[in-house]
Parts: sequence; structure tokens; C-alpha cells
Amino acid sequence: MRSPALAARHLLPLLRDAQHARTMQLADWDDTIRLTRQARLLGMLAHRLRDDEDLWAFLHERVRGHLQAAIHYSAYRVQLVRMEMRALDAALPADRPVALLKGAGYLVQGLAMARGRMPNDVDLLVRRADLDAAEAALRSAGWQMEAKTDYDERYYREWSHELPPMRYPGHALEVDLHHTIAPVTSRTRADDALLFDGLQSVPGSRFRVLDPCDQVIHAAIHLFQDSDLHGQLRGLVDVDGLIRHHLGDNAQVWSRLIDRAERHRADRVLWYALHYCRSWLGTPVPEGLALGPPPRWARHGMDWVFSRACPPRIPDATPSLGERLADTLGELRYHRLRMPPTLLARHLLHKSWKAVRPRKQFPRPPGGEGQG
Repeated sequence: MRSPALAARHLLPLLRDAQHARTMQLADWDDTIRLTRQARLLGMLAHRLRDDEDLWAFLHERVRGHLQAAIHYSAYRVQLVRMEMRALDAALPADRPVALLKGAGYLVQGLAMARGRMPNDVDLLVRRADLDAAEAALRSAGWQMEAKTDYDERYYREWSHELPPMRYPGHALEVDLHHTIAPVTSRTRADDALLFDGLQSVPGSRFRVLDPCDQVIHAAIHLFQDSDLHGQLRGLVDVDGLIRHHLGDNAQVWSRLIDRAERHRADRVLWYALHYCRSWLGTPVPEGLALGPPPRWARHGMDWVFSRACPPRIPDATPSLGERLADTLGELRYHRLRMPPTLLARHLLHKSWKAVRPRKQFPRPPGGEGQG
């Protein structure tokens, strides 16, 4: 059975309702655990199952072992985030507003969707005018950027929405320093004044977070514009969790979400996010929202690509022809949305030349071959 079918058989039903676990046999958990781990959702699912003591007791002890291990490992990763945030708090200028994005932001707010998360980085947001000061403060405190070519430096600093990743020597997590939530050359271009005016303080923390509606919009942008869709089910689960926590059935908040998405020019990516959340995860999205759908041909094309590219895959299974084609189309779409045609052609030409140009040959060590 192909990975998308496997995900639809048990993983998606589990994400919609943890009680689906009662219908599963022990053999069903083999591929389901592998898929969930591949999607980086095992810790989150484990917490949902653990919350119901009767359901937890119903599970086979072998299944509980995998789930409990994921809970422990996610707790370790979250502790790394907390340690990184303490170090960043001490390093960053106290008089400049700094917001936390994505996982770190969910964590500092205490959102239920942050439980079981397995983060790899801490995403920071500062105003463009404060970007140089924030970068200088982190460098002075010991954070370092990975070595980049002159072209890469220009790409990040002129065309991207973030600087190259930074890491403190010996730390496990990267730090990504953003000045907005979408690439400056992309079709979706956030209204930065609206974005920063909406930042909200968090009790007990110097860090701020995005406006709740902007958190939903950012998650939609991250999934449907700033990724190639491959294996990105966790991004859809993020949108689902934010909607359930921040919006619920409040009609005024939903209207505000649509208004802010239009001002951020993110109404198209938000439509896709709401569509797939409702159909894949049963997210309570109201009918009749004032959000125009994409053209029919675009919807059908996205359905074909998303259903094959987004679900996690068994790591040692060979992707089907359809899955490989969906990956390619997803990557092409990703590049097309990030850059205008002229800049995209220049970027791809540079990358192609870099891939085929002769590499510098280093002399062999004394003794020739066979030196270990």
C-alpha cells in the first residue's frame, strides 16, 4: 500500500479523533508509527492519546512504549528551546521588540498544540530597521552564521525574509532571524506595518508573538507558499491547531482573519489551508466565508499534487511515479511563487552552474590510496 493511502487509513483519522485508536489492531500500528514519526507528529499524537487514561490503557504496551519515548524526546527538544530562548533573551537588545514565530511562539503561549513538538530551531522576528542591531548583538554574543557564498549572502539579505541561519557553538538548535513572514520577492507580501502593530506581549516573557489571526496566516504562508509541500503534513496540523485555539466559532474573529489575509495578500494560501484542514482533519471551518476560491483548474491541480506530496512516506519505500512527479511540481510551484520570472531564471541559472562547474581538486595525502 502506498504511503498516501496508508496515511489516509489510520494517521489522518487519528489526527481527527484519537478514539480511532480503538479500531486499530497491533499490526496497524507498525506503518502508522513510522509515518507519524516521519511527519514529526509522533510526540503530539502521543500526548493526545495519553490525555485519555482509558484509551492509553487500551493500547498495546508495545505501542505505548513508542509513544512514551516520543513524549520524553519531545520534552527534551522543548527544553532545548527554552534554554535557547534564555540565551537569546540575554543577548538581544532589551529596548527592541522581538517576536517568536512558529514552534517557539506556540510554546511560550502555552498552546496545547505545542505539546509533543520536536523543534529544530528558534524563529525570531524583528523590524527591518532593527535587523542589523539584532544580528550584531547575536554575533557579539557568540552566534555564528554558516559559511555562505557572496551570492547566497545577497539572496538572503536582498530577496529573502530572513538572514542565513545562526548557531551558537555547541548548541543543538539554529536561530533564524526574520524581518517579515514572506520573502520580499514573493507573490504573497505581508503588510509589515499591520504585522508589527499586531504583535502581542506574553505574560512572564520579554518576547512577543504575532496577532492570533496572523499566526494562522503565517502558518498558511509557510505551508502553501514557502514550502514545496513534500512531507509537510505537520504544517497543516499547525493550521488546524491554531484555528481550534484562536478562532473557534467566533464569527467576528473569522471575519477579522479574512480581512487580515487580504491585507497581507495571503487570501489564496489561506483558502488552500482552510480547504485542506476541513477535508483532511475535520477542522471546524465555517461555511460561506468571504474568501474567493482559486480557479477550478488550479484547485484540481493542487488536489493532485497535495494528496501525493504532503503525506509522510515510509522511509525505505520507493516513491511511485506519481509521487515523484508531484514532488517535482511542488518544487517548481515553490520557486515560481517565491520569485518573479526574471529573478527566478537568474537564480536557477546560478544554481545550475554551481552544480555542474568543476570542483577544486585537493592533492592526495602522502602514501596514495588506502590511507583510511
